[in-house]
Amino acid sequence: MVRFKELTLVHILGCLTFLVMGLVINLVQLVLYLILIKINKNLFRKINFYLSNGIYGYLLFIAEWWSGSRITIFCDEEFSRRLAKKDPEEHSWVVMNHHYELDWLYCWMVADRMGILGNARAFAKESLKYIPIIGWAGNFSDDVYLKRNLEKDRGNMTRKLKELVGYPSPIVIFFFPEGTRFTPEKHRESQEFAESRGFPRLEHHLIPKTKGFTFTLSTLDKSKMSTMYDFTMVAGTGDSAPPTLTSLVLGRRTEATVVIRKISLASIPEGEEEGKQWMMDLFKEKDQIKNSLLDGTWVTLNESHTLTTSTLSCISTPPRIYSLVLAISANILVLSPLFYLILSGGLATWTVTLLIVTLGWAFLQQMLKVSKVKKSV
Repeated sequence: MVRFKELTLVHILGCLTFLVMGLVINLVQLVLYLILIKINKNLFRKINFYLSNGIYGYLLFIAEWWSGSRITIFCDEEFSRRLAKKDPEEHSWVVMNHHYELDWLYCWMVADRMGILGNARAFAKESLKYIPIIGWAGNFSDDVYLKRNLEKDRGNMTRKLKELVGYPSPIVIFFFPEGTRFTPEKHRESQEFAESRGFPRLEHHLIPKTKGFTFTLSTLDKSKMSTMYDFTMVAGTGDSAPPTLTSLVLGRRTEATVVIRKISLASIPEGEEEGKQWMMDLFKEKDQIKNSLLDGTWVTLNESHTLTTSTLSCISTPPRIYSLVLAISANILVLSPLFYLILSGGLATWTVTLLIVTLGWAFLQQMLKVSKVKKSV
């Protein structure tokens, strides 16, 4: 018997709601941006926090309420206290491994628990800024879109980083030093590259790209952003479904674990060679952490304080109710008129409805396509 959550029509209707809601939010963002950005930039940013929450919150509903996915967090007492308060208290820069289709969504799950989802920003490849809804929202939210050529990106990165640290409320910037998602083929080539250059051999990560990191480090105003968090994540182990958007849409539960360590930016050397070596050392530590999470020795490593100054606490929090309320409300507002037209209309109305549903199906397929990890370089 086909499960309700696996019905294609249900997926199309849910995607159609997201499409309509997202485009309406994009339109509101555009209008407010044109009106406020020159006269009251901080007011626009405060309003945009809630608009971005609307877009990201709907996707969190799919992850946490529809599929039942969960994330387990290991962190120190300070971070645990901030999670409990839903108050990050400061701007922060997050360095994270880039291994799964759902990396971005797991990042948002942590940001949501910090009470900072609407101010979650990221370094991302330039092509993503043209994607309707999420990409367009990122343009209004000062996401740092990159051409992946530092000489071409310097000006944009400098400008965006100055803007971001000037936000009136805390932001978090996600940064993926590996530069591309992990695949076995890319990993093999990365190890060959490491051997040819005398870099450490990483068993679970790609060799990080360090030029963008060292430039960002030297550009940031550390009087306004003084904290980095290292996120090391593992997903899809045990009884978890594969960590893919397809799993979420089908209502299949995924599970992720993230180890979070706080680092003072003042402790990181700023020279290009010194910064490169620091990042290589960080990834050797991340390799140890991921290996321990995979082979079941994390508790021993955690309690040894080899890579941490104290034993990190295990935090597992339930999903926040607002994303459920948001999704239910959005679906009622979007789908009720559609069902009314179907029931009360004639052939012309049914034809238009069919076109709308087809559009929803096409958008769903495009979302699934964009999220997929390419299996070759």
